[in-house]
Amino acid sequence: MDIPSFLRPLALAAGPITVVAMGLVFAAAATAGPDIESSPLAVASSALLLAALLGIGAAAFSVLARAREVGRGAAAPALAVIGSVLVAGGAWAALFVLPSLAAEAPDVLESGALGSVMVGYVASYAVFAFGWVATGVASIRARMVPTWLGVLVVVGGAASMVPAPEALRLLVVGIAATLVARGLTAPVPGRTRATVSA
Repeated sequence: MDIPSFLRPLALAAGPITVVAMGLVFAAAATAGPDIESSPLAVASSALLLAALLGIGAAAFSVLARAREVGRGAAAPALAVIGSVLVAGGAWAALFVLPSLAAEAPDVLESGALGSVMVGYVASYAVFAFGWVATGVASIRARMVPTWLGVLVVVGGAASMVPAPEALRLLVVGIAATLVARGLTAPVPGRTRATVSA
């Protein structure tokens, strides 16, 4: 079971997109002052992060496909896929729902009535982080990726829970996801596709 061809470019772009999104966050912070969240640079960064999260999810799907192909357990990459979808949903809400709500009903945001949204956001990141940490460990154990790359996946998953701007939290896992997708979807001359030596 190979990753569908339309997902491969998205998975390969996750890291570069995350880097650009992080640059836009820093540019917005340097130019927007206190209105950073409504800055066009910050909005562009949020849109890019949504695309990056879709790429990260596509990379998780490539690990899931490879795990099933080589007869390994698929629970860890399946959890990474689910976590990626959940976090992408939060990014979609931050990009489209919250700005409209702030403009049309700012009292709702200030009232604290949306506390459960924050709980859901944190829970989504917890699933995402745990899924990617477990995927890194499982990928190392199954020898699907080199050990250094599996460790990078683990670090990226753990770093996604650090309180920081979203682009910074997703930077390491975005880069790791791109490298994993590249390694798992590219033909390896002289070796079986099931294993890439460490």
